[in-house]
Amino acid sequence: MAAARVAVVLATAYRIHIALRRWETLTQAEQRRKTLTEYQQDHNRLIERATEDPSLLPVLDAYEGDLPADTQRRHLLANDLYQHALRGYQTGVLTLADLHGHLRYIFQSRAMRDYWEATRHHRASLAGASEEAELGQMVDALVTALDDVDGDEWWVIDQMDRPDA
Repeated sequence: MAAARVAVVLATAYRIHIALRRWETLTQAEQRRKTLTEYQQDHNRLIERATEDPSLLPVLDAYEGDLPADTQRRHLLANDLYQHALRGYQTGVLTLADLHGHLRYIFQSRAMRDYWEATRHHRASLAGASEEAELGQMVDALVTALDDVDGDEWWVIDQMDRPDA
């Protein structure tokens, strides 16, 4: 009988341990989402300052060659749109399929594709196996496909290769 009680106590202790580990994992994931959200808000505030004050734009000029201020502001907005989609995926708001569809939509814009080309050298420094590098390769494929299609047919690009298909 004592052995049965010990077994019950051990089983209960194990279930409590598992429940605590799950709670800890959920808490860490929630903290990561919160941190990413705060980070994105800080990023947005900094970009907003630079776009409101043209004298600050040169601080953010990480493009090859001299860009006119208007082009640089367009690139900053394009970066914000891309980062917004990326953070949506990283925080669980978007699935990979949702992200793919959203990126397919925003990159049908010539200005977005120009930004993507202007920042190619930035992505070259990413670790090849990183999530951001893999997502960048997904966008590269989308951009290549979009460049090869009639503008009225952008919505059918890469339909068969969607991550959830």
